[in-house]
Amino acid sequence: MNVVMSVPAGVLPLAGVNVLSGTVAHRLWSHPLFYVLGKPVYFSSDILMLLLSAGLMLAIFPTMAHRLKKHPVPTGFRNFFEAILVFLQRDTFEPMLGKWATVFTPYLWTAFFFILFADLFGMLPVDELVTLFNAAFGTHIPAFWGDATGNLTVTATLAVCTFVTVHVSGLSAFIRHARRRHQAHVQEHGHRHSGEAVPEGPRRFWPLAVLVGVGNYFKHLVPPGVPWVIWPLIFVLELLGMFVKPLALCMRLFAVMMSGPLVVAVLVSITFALGGVVARTTAAIPIIFSGTAFEALHLLEAFLQAYIFTLLSAAYLAEAVSLEH
Repeated sequence: MNVVMSVPAGVLPLAGVNVLSGTVAHRLWSHPLFYVLGKPVYFSSDILMLLLSAGLMLAIFPTMAHRLKKHPVPTGFRNFFEAILVFLQRDTFEPMLGKWATVFTPYLWTAFFFILFADLFGMLPVDELVTLFNAAFGTHIPAFWGDATGNLTVTATLAVCTFVTVHVSGLSAFIRHARRRHQAHVQEHGHRHSGEAVPEGPRRFWPLAVLVGVGNYFKHLVPPGVPWVIWPLIFVLELLGMFVKPLALCMRLFAVMMSGPLVVAVLVSITFALGGVVARTTAAIPIIFSGTAFEALHLLEAFLQAYIFTLLSAAYLAEAVSLEH
């Protein structure tokens, strides 16, 4: 018996679908949008996914903020999003960041939902539906959907955003602290006259404050109490850790979101590797159920990875702006 005869005609086009194609960016426009260092940048499926994620955020959250002014009590779908926002702020950001929570919460909220929406968009079987549509109506719609967070370039860009935010915020905090500390020192040792206000004193010049702040920022990388003999070694290790942390953010998100299509590809290949209709049918039944269970787990991973990325970003921010360390 021919294998083709055992498969419904409407499902046959899906046999040619590459389940890993969604993790590879497809050019949706033949002409480059612009050039970076002489290299062309094209409008790809990943850019489309990121634009859809950003557009969905712009459609949901400004509307929520507008309705919050009129109806303070959340209802319906708004209650779902506000529960996540409150959980992230009160149970994650505020315990870690303290007084800095109000400063970094907007960025961390944005990172969480941007990654979450990109993860969920990537799980939709749009390419498979397009394949069936092409087979049914004779059209030639190219693949245009994809899993943006399953692409290393996208996750690396997200990690770079956190890297820049962490160290720019940390340097700014130490530079401002260096200038204020100098001013407080001048006030403390200024001449006091009875009945007269304490003079404010001159502020440290910005160039000097920048030098002192940057020096203190890199000095605080090493924990206090480290013996001077091993201090240079610890400093080099901590300096390397500054670049290892965003690399860990990048690779963790990429590897986990890539694992979903990869596991599905392995399960499907097992079915086609077997010989005979009976063997393939027997193997296909448990594979379908296990693949469905894995996709449900992958859906949980979409939320979990967005949360882990945000949690680690908050931890790195808290460490960078901590003046007491």
